[in-house]
Amino acid sequence: MKKIVIFAVILFLTFCPNSSSEEIRKPAVAGAFYPADKAELIEQVDGFLANAKKIDINGRILAIIVPHAGYVYSGQIAGYSFKQLEGTDFKKIIIISPSHYVSFDGMSVYNKGAFETPLGLIKVDEELANKIIRKNKRFIFYPQAHQKEHAIEVELPFLQSVYKNKDFRIVPIAMGAPSSDDAGILSDALYDIIDNDTLLVVSVDLSHYYPYDKAVELDASGLSAIEALDAGDLVQKINNRSTEIDAPVAVAGLILFANKYGAKAELIKYANSGDATGDKSRVVGYSSIVIYVPGGLEKKGEMIMNDEYLNKEEKKKLMEIAKLSVAEAVTGERQFLPDVTEERLKESCGAFVTLKEGGRLRGCIGYVQAVKPLYQTVIDVAKSAAVHDYRFNPVAQDELGKLEYEISVLTPLKKIKDINEIEVGKHGLVIKRGFNSGLLLPQVATEYNWDRETFLEETCRKAGLPSDAWKDKSAEIYIFSAEVFGEENK
Repeated sequence: MKKIVIFAVILFLTFCPNSSSEEIRKPAVAGAFYPADKAELIEQVDGFLANAKKIDINGRILAIIVPHAGYVYSGQIAGYSFKQLEGTDFKKIIIISPSHYVSFDGMSVYNKGAFETPLGLIKVDEELANKIIRKNKRFIFYPQAHQKEHAIEVELPFLQSVYKNKDFRIVPIAMGAPSSDDAGILSDALYDIIDNDTLLVVSVDLSHYYPYDKAVELDASGLSAIEALDAGDLVQKINNRSTEIDAPVAVAGLILFANKYGAKAELIKYANSGDATGDKSRVVGYSSIVIYVPGGLEKKGEMIMNDEYLNKEEKKKLMEIAKLSVAEAVTGERQFLPDVTEERLKESCGAFVTLKEGGRLRGCIGYVQAVKPLYQTVIDVAKSAAVHDYRFNPVAQDELGKLEYEISVLTPLKKIKDINEIEVGKHGLVIKRGFNSGLLLPQVATEYNWDRETFLEETCRKAGLPSDAWKDKSAEIYIFSAEVFGEENK
């Protein structure tokens, strides 16, 4: 009988291993990227933090960007970002990194157990992780992406040092092979789930293995786009190889997310491996950046456009920019745009340009999210409205003198649960369900004299959904405000 019991126990241990041990992700790079000895690790990380300067941030920290090389190369640079967290009390920390060791399709969200370092265990926020996974089919759990990945692991001892004896949890996300939509998908998911208790940490390095001076040039180019929170500029620079950054989709998604809050980015420290080792022949670039919501703008999506957000001269200049941009897109001849010196026009802001001919729509394209400075947004969307609105043939040269222009400058989106918050004539609508999304500007409801329910139904139709889809619990409804002006009131 005793032998039978022992055999049964062996079978159980063989085929039913301890679930708690399976759920602990063991250190993969302790002793290589950072010390495996607890006392040595504490001393080193505390030293990095002590040597970093804490800047005066007037607002709420949304995110930090940190490097992820071995501590001997980038640990001090990372210390500058983590230094800014001293005195904060984030309870949920989402850490996004590239996947260095395996290739896969999507974004892998680790959703179980805990991560271990020589300083102890950090629990995964399983509820938050699963909530992210449910947001879009691009979010998956691909365990192989996390088994050896160092880019998340090396950030954990810093968090454990900053938040000693505090209960915080993490959600690790590794970026796989990107699709063109992943930045927006990531941005939308973050916007829906992040609250005041949640911090975003983006773990990325910059250019790899260039001579020192070339690396500094490449890195300065990319960092200028990040500091300006200009996702379009960053993507363009990556595509034309004037900068490098690993996990560029994660950074672009972070920028889109930050712009929904009217956030600011500040570069705290830049260096490369040549500064640490003295070998400047083949270096890797590192940066420490903090992204924060300035004081007074902490409530996301609640900004309502003032009646006179733009003054008469600013509207006049934007209208001139729109008309010249359309002419350039249609004729192919370069137009000389007016210099933009107005600070308001340099602020990142969403906008649409609407073209009509004889009172009929001829083209309408826009950016809902604040991805670029307002004047640059108008340049882009005016050109697109003229030649890239798939609903119409491109505008011809003989039509240029017949076009009527309208510009809509948008506030950030605000997600609502009560449709009574919608004010017809004041708010535009965005409705999302699954992979379908539709937008209608505030003036559309006014032009057609729609009531609130009709406005909702028509926005659903614009999204390719049934007219009553807005009633579905899985549908998401957003409102925004706009300042709308045409040539007659510019």
